[in-house]
Amino acid sequence: MAKKYELLYVLNGTLPADELRAQISRVSAIVEASAEIVQETEWGRRRLAYEIQDLREGYYVIVHFNAEPDAPREIERLLRIADYVLRYLIVVAEGSFMPVARRLTDEEEEPEEEAEDAPEEATDEAVVEEAVPDEGEPEETAQEEEGTAGLPEPQVLEETQSEGVDEAPEEPERNEE
Repeated sequence: MAKKYELLYVLNGTLPADELRAQISRVSAIVEASAEIVQETEWGRRRLAYEIQDLREGYYVIVHFNAEPDAPREIERLLRIADYVLRYLIVVAEGSFMPVARRLTDEEEEPEEEAEDAPEEATDEAVVEEAVPDEGEPEETAQEEEGTAGLPEPQVLEETQSEGVDEAPEEPERNEE
């Protein structure tokens, strides 16, 4: 019975685009040899959390594939041998989570942030207006929201403590004889 798997691998991010395409096709051939590729998504160049083989950037690719339970072991063995793959991880895919697009790098975000400043202010005001209930609508109490409507109110116990509670207790006198 075939299972759904997800492979994330990182290639050398300093290579030119044509060499990256060649390496991506090599990894795809390794996966296709023992599995059926459903989808391949390129996240692109990203800064690595730590240096790997004196590299600070990596090129990330995610591959979703269907395979028999013993196929990932063979794929991992071949990826371990491939020196152009810096890191890889194969996991059983659960649910339908799949990032559709890659996140932009800092350089790519700067021009877009300037263009998006005006619309963001307008949306903030709209959110504030939605949060304030209209005067005509009855407000729900905390009990109704929690589903405790119709239950008796909790009783408040009267405080029977003395007025000197805030003061520190006096220590008993010691007789030193």
